Amino acid sequence: MFLRLQTPYALLALSLAGISSAQASSLTLFHNNDGESKLFGDANFGGAAHFKTTLEQLRTANATRDQLTISSGDNFLAGLAFNASLSSGPLGSRTYYDALAMQQIGYDAITIGNHDFDFGPAVLADFISYYNTQGGTAPFLSANLNFSGESALQNLFDSGSIAKSTIVTKNGTHYGIIGVTTETLPNVTSPGNVVVNPVLNAIQNEVTSLQNQGVNRIILSSHLQAIGNELALIPQLSGIDVIIAGGGDELLLNAGNTRNTLAQRSGPYPLTAQDADGKNVAVVTTVGEYLYVGKLDVEFDNNGEVVNVSGNPVVVDKNAVTADPTMQNTVIAPLNAALTAANAVQVGTTDVFLEHSQGNTNGPRVIRQRETNLGNLVADAFLWATQNQNSGLNAGNTLIALANSGGIREDLDNNQDGKITQGEVQAVLPFANTLAVIGNVSVSTLVSALENSVSRIQANGTGTDGRFAQIAGFEFDYDANRAAGNRIVEVRLEDGSKVWSASEGELFSGEFDIATNSFLAGAGTPDGYNFGNLVSRTVLSTGYADALLGYIQLGLNGHVSASDYALAGEGRINAVPLPAAVWQFAMGLVALSGLARRKGAVVA
Repeated sequence: MFLRLQTPYALLALSLAGISSAQASSLTLFHNNDGESKLFGDANFGGAAHFKTTLEQLRTANATRDQLTISSGDNFLAGLAFNASLSSGPLGSRTYYDALAMQQIGYDAITIGNHDFDFGPAVLADFISYYNTQGGTAPFLSANLNFSGESALQNLFDSGSIAKSTIVTKNGTHYGIIGVTTETLPNVTSPGNVVVNPVLNAIQNEVTSLQNQGVNRIILSSHLQAIGNELALIPQLSGIDVIIAGGGDELLLNAGNTRNTLAQRSGPYPLTAQDADGKNVAVVTTVGEYLYVGKLDVEFDNNGEVVNVSGNPVVVDKNAVTADPTMQNTVIAPLNAALTAANAVQVGTTDVFLEHSQGNTNGPRVIRQRETNLGNLVADAFLWATQNQNSGLNAGNTLIALANSGGIREDLDNNQDGKITQGEVQAVLPFANTLAVIGNVSVSTLVSALENSVSRIQANGTGTDGRFAQIAGFEFDYDANRAAGNRIVEVRLEDGSKVWSASEGELFSGEFDIATNSFLAGAGTPDGYNFGNLVSRTVLSTGYADALLGYIQLGLNGHVSASDYALAGEGRINAVPLPAAVWQFAMGLVALSGLARRKGAVVA
């Protein structure tokens, strides 16, 4: 039997009762992270229904041991699957398929990740409330977030549905679980008025609180976006026995399986590091998207000290297990029907592959390291829709567009059937962003923004950071061999007239209005940009996916052509000297496609 205690009143009673865990215990931790609405999986691996079957088999095989099941964050993600939830009704009456799956999986604790804020605090609160109404009992955890500025989330915190930590009792042994969320939250998502506090102090405060209640077996479920962050944190910690990390999708593995070989792993399972007291702390994580069930066996002595850890993640192999029938019938089948209906609405055609990832959705995300025709299409859509809405523009300023590549999530027409559907457009731009105008931008501010765009590009031309910009209305050259912050070589309007050069300085006397999205126009420094700190910014009502949809249907008369959007791009963003791999790619495609025409900047 087990007991879960999470409300302040229950914890007070627990403390007054003087609980302790003065016995040896054997714990199996089942865990996953970054489910990210990948409820279907691919043809052979993953999927929430097959994950559930795999987990239940492991639970049965380990029935004599204490068991905990934990999610380390990013429980949903923008895309077609989550759009089906958003389209199912207004706030308060939606069906959140991810929440249904999570309730059926039966977590003991769920950490709040950065992507859980992608649609803002109201949607996260609605998601948690729906999870509760469907019978979900696990608290959503984050010790370093203050929700007092967002009433819906604060109400959930006050009721115990959101907590800093939780205590779960299994067979008389009490286990404490603490959750924390990345401190970069305001820069990578949309937390609204949620305040992000330092992770270290928040963890130690909760450790002290749990220890004062007699709990000496403490697990940290953290979403810090890369397991290296947890490893760097451990030497500063005291009192944590095990860490379950999320956000990095690292593959930790001790033996090969039907999906991955040892050669593909990031490291062994678990990794370990010494804490501030010289004790070894095990750290585990899994590849996300319901592809693995993490399984860590932890042995505690009578004093609650870890004396042994072992385990290995278990791959979710569709050829080895069947889908859980309840989840298949109540989550997967209804979601599939909703997606089929959305995808059936055709909004345009194309005769060119519109590239997010090289070659197809399984290739590297080249949109984060170079100009792509999809990036050009999206930026042109921002420019076109902003001009048509004609709000927030300043007379005499030159209108250009800039989109962070991290907000562009999929190839367009990735099945390459030549048809563009409404569902595919939503998958490309899935977040709850609207268009926005950053007004009266100086040349120096524009150059600084472009420096941020290319600051994470490696000398060989590769990059994985979502800050890389896709642009319209101008072009620029940069040199990745230079130090970050001094990489921009030249900025030009698309008619070739110079705006700025590293050798000559400012060559343009005017100012710019930048069409972008509401994420980049937000407060702080989202994706490293500081646009939100400028005085002149106007958030428009047009959704950024709606801008793309309208541009395809009206601006391009329903057809995206290779002559307008060649796969090779148009030379809007140029690496100089051109990395060899990029040069070979570009030259080959230019030879095949010819030079594409350029889209015009607009003077308001």
